[in-house]
Amino acid sequence: MNLNIQLSQPILVVADIGRWDGRYDGYAEIKTGNIKDCLYSEMDMCEWYVDKYGDLRADAVHHDGTNHYLYRVYKDTATDSQIENLKAKIYDGKATRADITRVTRRLGDEIAAVYGFDIPRQKKNIERAR
Repeated sequence: MNLNIQLSQPILVVADIGRWDGRYDGYAEIKTGNIKDCLYSEMDMCEWYVDKYGDLRADAVHHDGTNHYLYRVYKDTATDSQIENLKAKIYDGKATRADITRVTRRLGDEIAAVYGFDIPRQKKNIERAR
């Protein structure tokens, strides 16, 4: 109930899936764009948390191993082309953190506002011209 927060865009779930025959990358979308809909799993055990980067994550244990999920919402400025390119990179196992943050934003800020905790802003490495 506390996380019944409606966002303006769908939520992208980036998955690192553990199977009996190895690890696989994948993705899903939560079309509703509501944070509460992230909190569902058919796995044996699932733990959701906000990490030090302000990302909502989950670790889900099942009979073949553990899946790791990263939940991010598409930015309002993301184009259909950017979204499709990102999904292709995820599917091919080539998406970097920079690729993901270019098209999506973290969910931790909304969650922290509900529960009253702070998420430190990450310092960006900026090279200065000399």
